[in-house]
Amino acid sequence: MDLTSTSSGIAQMPVVDSSDTLADSLQCYSPTKKETWEYLAFKSVEEVEKFYGDYALKSGFSIRILLKSRNNSQNQRTDKIHYLRYGCNKQGYKKGSLLDPKNKPKSESPVVVEFEKVKEKPEERVGCTAAIFLKLDETLNVFKIYKWDVPHCHPLHKPEHGCYLRSFRQVNEVQGQLAVINSKAGMSMRTSYEVMGQGVGGTDNLPFRFSDLKNYLMTNRQKEMLVGEATVIQDFFRNEALSKPSFYYDIQVDAAEDIASIFWADGIMQLDYALFGDVISFDTTYRTNNQYRPLAAFMGFDNHRTSVLFGAALLYDETAATFDWLFTTFLKCMSNKKPQSIYTDQASALLKSVPNIFEGVFHGLCSWHMAENAKKNLGSRANSAFFDELNILISHVETESDFDYNWDQMMKTCFDGRPTADFKWLVQTYRNRMHWSSAWVKNHFTAGLKTTQLSESFNAFLRHFLQPDHSLVIFFNHFNIMVQRMRDNHTELDFKAANTRAKNNYPNSQLMRSVVNKYTPTCFAFIHRQYDFSFKYFYEEVTPQVSAIDKVFKVFTIVHVDEPEEVDGVNYDDACNDGPSNRDVLDEEVAENLSPNFEKHDRLDERLVTIDIRAKRISCTCRMFENRGFLCRHIFKILEFLGGSVQYHGLKTIPAEYVLKRWCRDVRQSVKSTINVATEGATQAQRYQQICAVTVNLCTRVCADPEASQIFLNGVLEAGRKAEELLNSKGIHTVQSSVTPPKSSSVTPSKSCNTTAVSEASDAQKSTGPKFKKRPNPIRSKKRLKSDYELAREHQKFLIHRKRKQRGAEDLKGKESAD
Repeated sequence: MDLTSTSSGIAQMPVVDSSDTLADSLQCYSPTKKETWEYLAFKSVEEVEKFYGDYALKSGFSIRILLKSRNNSQNQRTDKIHYLRYGCNKQGYKKGSLLDPKNKPKSESPVVVEFEKVKEKPEERVGCTAAIFLKLDETLNVFKIYKWDVPHCHPLHKPEHGCYLRSFRQVNEVQGQLAVINSKAGMSMRTSYEVMGQGVGGTDNLPFRFSDLKNYLMTNRQKEMLVGEATVIQDFFRNEALSKPSFYYDIQVDAAEDIASIFWADGIMQLDYALFGDVISFDTTYRTNNQYRPLAAFMGFDNHRTSVLFGAALLYDETAATFDWLFTTFLKCMSNKKPQSIYTDQASALLKSVPNIFEGVFHGLCSWHMAENAKKNLGSRANSAFFDELNILISHVETESDFDYNWDQMMKTCFDGRPTADFKWLVQTYRNRMHWSSAWVKNHFTAGLKTTQLSESFNAFLRHFLQPDHSLVIFFNHFNIMVQRMRDNHTELDFKAANTRAKNNYPNSQLMRSVVNKYTPTCFAFIHRQYDFSFKYFYEEVTPQVSAIDKVFKVFTIVHVDEPEEVDGVNYDDACNDGPSNRDVLDEEVAENLSPNFEKHDRLDERLVTIDIRAKRISCTCRMFENRGFLCRHIFKILEFLGGSVQYHGLKTIPAEYVLKRWCRDVRQSVKSTINVATEGATQAQRYQQICAVTVNLCTRVCADPEASQIFLNGVLEAGRKAEELLNSKGIHTVQSSVTPPKSSSVTPSKSCNTTAVSEASDAQKSTGPKFKKRPNPIRSKKRLKSDYELAREHQKFLIHRKRKQRGAEDLKGKESAD
C-alpha cells in the first residue's frame, strides 16, 4: 500500500483495503506519526473497525464504540454517519467508581468518607484516553482520521491474553449454528463448548469464551420466544403434524383460551400401541420443565419386555376432570381401541376416572405405591412383618377365601386384632382388593405387570434428557431425542435377536425346539426357565373314566425327595449334551414304585392341568398363560409326558395359539413387510415411512458426485410436479403450515390436530397470541436445606445479637438514671 501523496490532487489518496493484513499495515504507518496516517481513507464503518481492531489486538487492548454521529459539520441530521470515534475499552469510569475524581465525598469530615455508590466488582474502566477520531469526507465518500490519541494510562495485555479481550470475542454464524444443533441434540452448553474446542486444538484457540456461547444461545432462544412460548409450541406441533402424517396432538384450553394440557403421539407410538397396547402402565412425573407441569406417560411392554411409549401429555393438574379429558383423547388417538389392563397408582382421581373412561378394562394398582402409602398412613405399624403379610396378599393367595383368611391373620399379627374400620387407609385398600390381589388379578391379562415399574424406569431414563429448568420448547426438543434413543435401543434388540440364537439347554426336546426361533431371546429365556422348573414337579392323572377327550392331571412338587436327580430321571449335565428329555421322567414302573412315597410328603404348588386332546386346548389352575401370556411349568410337565406317546404326537410341539404374537421376534417385521405405497390398505404414515427410507438411501448415494446430484434433483422435481397434478385432479390439496387447529365449543374446550383435523382447521385466529395457564410451583421452597452445623451457627449468632441488644438497653437505662 503506497501512502505517499502528491500535491496534484487527492485522487491518488490511498484507501485501506479490508483484505490487507495488520502486518502489512503496520509497515505503512505509525500511530505516533501523523504524516503516516492522515491520508488513510476507509470506504465503510466495517473497514474502520477492522483497521483499529487489528491494531488494538496487536497492541494488547480492547476497543469500544464511543461515537457514531449522523450530524454533519453544520450539525444537521442526515442518513449517513459523519463522525466516528473508537476508544480503549477502559475509557471513562463506572458510575459511582472510587477512581472517578468527580465522585467527591458528601461529608467534609476527614474521618467519615461517604460516597454516593460503592462498587464491589473489580474496576475495568480506569479513564483511559486512547482513541481514534474519524470524519466523513463528503467529496470522496470515505472516512479519514483527523485525530489519534495513542497513550494508555494502564498496562497493555500480553499476547496470550488476546483471546479474552471482549471486543474480539465473537461467535460466528457457523459456530453458532453448530451450538444450536448440539443443544437440540441434548448436549449441554459446556460439552458443546469443549467439543468445538477439540476441533481447533483447544478452547484457547476459539474466538470466544464459554460465557459468549451461553449468551449467544440465550439470545437465540429469546428471539424464538418473541411471539410467546405457547405460540412456539403450537407451531412446533403443527410442523410435526405436517411432516409426520399420523402425528396426533390435542390441546386443552380453559374458558380464557389459556393452554392447560397437551397430549401428543406420533405414528410409531400408535403402531406400537396396535401391537403391544394390551397392557398399559400410566404414571406422572414432576421436575421435567420450568412450568411445573407433570408429565404423564402411557407405557407398555414390547416383544423384548422393554419399555415402549404409546403417548405422553403435559397436564395442568391431576384432577378427575383432567384425567377424563386425557384418557378420552388417548382412546380417540388410538381409534377407540381399549387395552385389556391398565396399571396406575392409588390416586383418588385415577380411581374415579379410569373406570369411567376405560369401561370393562381391568384396573390394576401399583404394589410399590401401596407400600409407600402404607408407610405414610400407618407409621410405625408398617414394619417388616406387615410387608411380609402384604406381599402374601398381593402375590400368593389363590381364592377370595384365602385372601380373607390371610387378611384376618395380618390384622391379628400386625394390628393386635383391631378391626379394619379403625384404619382409614386399610378400609380403602380392602375395598380396592380386586385391583391388586392375585386372587383377582390372575384372571386378567397383565403381561406380568404388578407395578408401574415401566413408568418408574421411564422416569429415571428421562432424567438424562430433561431438567427442571428447561423451557417447554427445550423440553419438546429433548423429549424427541429421548424417544428416538428408546427406539434405537429397540432396533438394536431386534438386530441382536435376528443375528443370534437363544441358548437352548434341551436340544432333544421338541417343545423347546419348536419355539426357540419364534420367541425373542428374553421371552425364550423365561419359557426356558419354566421348562427347567418342570423337572422338579410330579404328576398324577385324575381323568374321569367317562371322558375320552379331556385329560386332567394333578401336577405338584414335594418338600423333599431323596436323590431328586435319580427320581426325576434327569441329569442336568446330560441335558446340555443331548441327554434325556423330560418325557423320560416317569414310566409306569417308576410311578408305581414312587406313588407310595408321595403320601409321606406334603404336596406343594399343586395344580390341575386340563387338556382337550382333539382341540389342543390346555389350561392350568395357576392361570399363568391367561395372566402373563406364557405356558407354565405345570403344563410343560404334562406336554412333555404326552408328547412322548405316539397316540398324542400332536402335542410334541407347543400349539400355535399358545405362542402369542406380541412376544415373537417378527411382530414388527411382519407389519413393515406388508407396507406397499401402491395399495389402498397402507396407511398414510406407512407410505410416508417407506418413501422417506427410499429417498434417504438414494440421497446418501448420489450426493457423492455433483452431476449425479443434479440429475437426481431434476428427477425428484419432475416426479413431484406429476404427483402434484395427480393430487389436484383427485381434489387432494396441500395443507399449508399456517393453519390452526379447530376450537371446540364444549364445556372443556380443546384444540386437536392429526392428519384429518389439520385439513379441517378453522381460519379464525385470535388477535392476541395464546399463553399457557400459569401453574404454581408445587415445591413451596427452593432453598437449600441447611446442615446441623449451619443451624447451630445461626442460633449462636442469634444469642450473641440478643445479648448485645440487652446490654445496650441496660446501658441506656443506666445513663437515664444517672441524668
